[in-house]
Amino acid sequence: MQSRGAVIAGRLRDWGALDLPVEREVFGSVQPEALAAAVDAWCLLHLGAAIDHYEFFESSSGSVHGLLLTDGRSVVVKGHRAAVTHDYLAAVMDVQTALADSGYAAPRPLAGPVAVGGGHVTAEVMVDRSPGVNGHDPDVRMALAAGLARFVVLGRRHCRRLERVTHPMSVPDGALYPTPHSPRFDFASTRLGAEWIDDLAARARARLRSLPGVPTVVVHGDWRIENLCVRAGRLTGVYDWDSVHVAHEAAAVATAATTFSVDWQQVAGNRLPRPHEIGAFVADYEAARGDQFSADEREILAANMVASLAYGARCEHSDTARPPSGDDSTRGLLTTLGAELLDRGLTALRE
Repeated sequence: MQSRGAVIAGRLRDWGALDLPVEREVFGSVQPEALAAAVDAWCLLHLGAAIDHYEFFESSSGSVHGLLLTDGRSVVVKGHRAAVTHDYLAAVMDVQTALADSGYAAPRPLAGPVAVGGGHVTAEVMVDRSPGVNGHDPDVRMALAAGLARFVVLGRRHCRRLERVTHPMSVPDGALYPTPHSPRFDFASTRLGAEWIDDLAARARARLRSLPGVPTVVVHGDWRIENLCVRAGRLTGVYDWDSVHVAHEAAAVATAATTFSVDWQQVAGNRLPRPHEIGAFVADYEAARGDQFSADEREILAANMVASLAYGARCEHSDTARPPSGDDSTRGLLTTLGAELLDRGLTALRE
């Protein structure tokens, strides 16, 4: 019989990782069996059932454990680093519950946030997992754009509570980037060679400061195929809810448009969208929204695309453990589009 920690051990072999900083911070161990035992004890205490077996394990900004429990429930338990506060997680779980009640493809919360170690742990129902569809498929792209537009509509009534809490990926006044979403990204010590990225980020932030303010909405900040499930042209699962926050609608669409096709589980070579696909995502979103973005919003879109790409490029630049392969990188896309988007706006996305 396979041990509970075998799936974790297998992922570590895949990654070649020597350390798991989030797991160490929250669960107090990076050893697969000890980590699985800590999660099992948490499930027994807070969900009333032990782990039957692991379905999957992932680690990045959080420690994600997909589990089948001994009572037959399929759940996801997630460990959150200290920067992700109790109040923020509680506000997001309220949004999840409300959207699940409305019939949206949201995972219903089950427990938490519970303070554990240096962070918090939450649990939710496991929703439909991605069957590995191609994010570049136009029908999939349209389903993703429509799903985000519906998310924004349903989330409008929940802005007030989320506005009162700080999202861990907020960009401080005067800064170019948020605090990196994973401890493995060290921007301060990797400035050398990143000057061109920082310059484009600075230009994008300056442009955004010069534009008029627009209303904020509840958005999902990591809207890409790896965090979503599409079946038969319909969105059936949305994951990674600790990226949910309040922002300009155009800012959320900008990030989604530049990353919607990305699945880091896939082999490098065709992850990131091409410029014309980014423009097509914006058009698909406008069609689902039932209204085109205004001229000011389109400027916000273009500048936020550069800011979002610069952040991703900066992460790549600092990540010596997992360097990007070939041209399929955020740095490559920023090289192609960064200055063009700032100079020409969304017309830079035309073939």
